[in-house]
Formats: sequence, C-alpha cells, structure tokens
Amino acid sequence: MPRSILLSKHFLPLSAVALGRFVISFDEPHHDFHDPLCPAGPDVTEKVQIRFDSSHHSIKHQKGASQLTGFLSSSFSKRLKTSIRIIADEAKTYYLNNAGQWFRDAVKSEETRKWIERTIDEGENIYVVVAYHTLLNARIVEQRQGQSAAGGTLAISVSTALTASGVVVPFTNAVDPGFGGSLGALQNEQRQFIAPGEQIYAIQYRKVRWRWFSRDKVDNMSLAKNAWWESYDRSRYLETDVEDLIEVELEDEMNLEGEKDECALESGEVLVSIV
Repeated sequence: MPRSILLSKHFLPLSAVALGRFVISFDEPHHDFHDPLCPAGPDVTEKVQIRFDSSHHSIKHQKGASQLTGFLSSSFSKRLKTSIRIIADEAKTYYLNNAGQWFRDAVKSEETRKWIERTIDEGENIYVVVAYHTLLNARIVEQRQGQSAAGGTLAISVSTALTASGVVVPFTNAVDPGFGGSLGALQNEQRQFIAPGEQIYAIQYRKVRWRWFSRDKVDNMSLAKNAWWESYDRSRYLETDVEDLIEVELEDEMNLEGEKDECALESGEVLVSIV
C-alpha cells in the first residue's frame, strides 16, 4: 500500500501544493518544483475520509477517526517534545487519478523534459505528488506540565515551531477538560492553536526512476515500453558510444530511510512520520 508522508512543518495551505507536481524534496513540495503543462489537466478525485463532528457514524468510522487523531497527536508530540492533541472538523484526501498516464502525458512536454534532465544533472531525486491529505479547522492543544514549560523557552519554541508555516495561529489560553487537565491549575495549563480552513498535513508521492542508454544498444520494442526522448544536452552527441537517450517511469513504492513511525488507517491509507 502506498504511504503518505506527514509534513515536517506540520501544515501547508492548499495553494502550496498541486497534484501532478514534480518536486525534488518530499519534505518541501512548495520549493524547487515543476508543474507540468498538460492540455487536459490532472483528473482529481476528492474524498471525505472522516467527519469528526457527527455522531451518526459506524463503529468503523469512529475507530478510523480515533486512529488518525491519535497518530497525528503522537507525531506532533514527538517532534515538539511536549504533549499535543489534534482535533479537527473533517479529514479529506485528494487523489490524482491514473497517475501513470498523467506522467506519460506530462513528459511529452519539452519544458518538462528539460526540467527533468537539468534536475538529474544536479544530482537530485524527483518525486510526483499523487495524493494529499487535509484537515479542516485543525486545533492543536498543547498540555504544558509545570511552570518551567508554561513560562520558559520550551513554550516559546513550541509556539515558534507551530506557527513557522504561517497557517497555524494561537487560538486562546483555555483549559480543555476533555484533555484530562486540572481546572485552574497552572501546572496543567493548556495553550491552543488553530490552522483555520483546509490545510494539508500529509502527501503521497511516487518516485521517478530514470536510466540513460544508447540507441545503438536497444531495439524498438524496448523503447516502446516507457517514456523516453533524446537528450537536449547536445554535447552528448560529440562523444563516441554515448548514452544519448533517457527513459523515465514512476516507481510504485518509495524506500524511506531512517527512523519512522507508521499507522495503517481503517480507510486503507498508510501514514508515515519521519522522526
């Protein structure tokens, strides 16, 4: 099952990411990217995964809601090194339909081909955004244990980390009885932040795989399998026995290195938090 990666900066606005976008970093899909120009545009499916504010849902739906908020709360807590709880009005997912065909159509563009070649020459990996997950009106509740956390550098650093993306703002100093706090007690004081509107919290990618080869060493049947073109780097043609053709395709799975936490939701989605 394809995995979706939680954003290290917690949230991004919908305008910051586009389905079908080519990026070089799955941690910063709004920097150093390329949006291919295709006549038809991407075919997108929008699906409401969870509505948190309704009581008329099945046990399976309620379990899925609990899984999602629990995993997000745990991930935020680990990154921010404090106790965090996440709640929201709604969770949605946007999918790029038929991503393989979209990719094959996208790389017909000369502009896209040149961007791919340049990015490969720069030593970067390339990923395509094929889905992203959003929360509507997400609230982040911070449980601050003791006076040092309430008034010291820890409280300042958490606020800075949460608001760095520009979409999270302080909500109010309020006590949330549902979080298990002691009403009026300084040592259990809570702060709340809100990400108003619909914000992206996780993105699913497929990695672009490529290889260089020489036309003299392949047959037409091999060339017909995947997207390919002659290199735009004309200096290649000055060399003998040069690999002057490039073939590209999408990988089905991404290999994620390093320490990570995963959560398989009732919906079938798999979320990954890179620690």
